[in-house]
Amino acid sequence: MKAILSRKKIIFTLIFVLAFAGFLTAEVKYPAPKNYVSDYANVLSQSTLNQTNRIALELKQKTDFEIAVAIVRDMQELDSYRYANELYTEWGIGSQKDEGVLLLIAQQERKMKIEVGYGAEGFLPDGLTGEIADKYIVPFLKDNNYDQAVLNGVGALVSVAARHYNVNITGTPKIKEAETSTIGKIFRVLISLFVISLFLGGRIGLFPFLLLGGLGGRGSSWSGGGSGFGGFGGFGGGLSGGGGVGRSF
Repeated sequence: MKAILSRKKIIFTLIFVLAFAGFLTAEVKYPAPKNYVSDYANVLSQSTLNQTNRIALELKQKTDFEIAVAIVRDMQELDSYRYANELYTEWGIGSQKDEGVLLLIAQQERKMKIEVGYGAEGFLPDGLTGEIADKYIVPFLKDNNYDQAVLNGVGALVSVAARHYNVNITGTPKIKEAETSTIGKIFRVLISLFVISLFLGGRIGLFPFLLLGGLGGRGSSWSGGGSGFGGFGGFGGGLSGGGGVGRSF
């Protein structure tokens, strides 16, 4: 009887160990890219997909820089930094000089990550990608406005890359900044009044005029339009530099 119980215990232990080992080694299955912008959660409109894929292709053909967007339902229990880094490598985003960027959005975990390739870290530093995320992407994701979040994100990243390479990209989405809350507006007014009082006191010269100009927000000269470029032909085989920023929404 003891021998039978001992064998059962050994079998149970082996099954447990094998199951646990299988759990630890479970392979993450990354989706194949559908286009420059791939929506696996079905949250984007067709017009957004058409516009963003078109300008991403034009940027690729004019500069060799590659921008990719992946909206996934979940990250298979990985954190956004690891998932974005591995997806970037899996897809081979970027030129042969590793010039590329990935915008990852995970619907279930409500996380986003901008992953920057080695060759783009010089003109897409963490500070700039953080500003793009905080001003133009995250506020709209919080409202479940995925269309505007992606249009803003792609528009901002394409604009930065286009300026770096000194090219013009037609049909770039017009940036829409999130509306400032009432508290935010009051805070701006108070700051403005404080700065004006300092100026009237003659302590900081003409600097308040520059500061007040900045408080009004930024405009955008990005416009609509069409493009005659062809279809998606896959990515160029770049590597991620691990740069960029991650945010919750």
